[in-house]
Amino acid sequence: MKVWTKLFVVLAMVALVGAVHAADPKPPKAAKKATTLKGAVVKVDGTKLVVNNGKKGGDKEVTVETNEKTVVMIEGKEAKLADLKPGQRVTVTPDTGVAEKIEVPIPKAKKDAK
Repeated sequence: MKVWTKLFVVLAMVALVGAVHAADPKPPKAAKKATTLKGAVVKVDGTKLVVNNGKKGGDKEVTVETNEKTVVMIEGKEAKLADLKPGQRVTVTPDTGVAEKIEVPIPKAKKDAK
């Protein structure tokens, strides 16, 4: 009789743990990573930035809207939209709508040719 009681207690514990585990809510899905627009600055026109994001030989100019909340970073330092120069490589986040962040990356060191 004692064996059956112990077995019943163990089975009841397993059932309770399984029920509690099944009732746990699923963790929320991670937010979608914002897509980016990469290209070269063509010009800055007031609060708009014109970027050429076409491949070599195929120009595709995109006008990016900005606002007072848009953060501009040039080589790791905070800057203004007007500080961007034609030809600078930029990454704009997100790629549609009003830009939240515009970055000019720190240039990669060139490898010495041997």
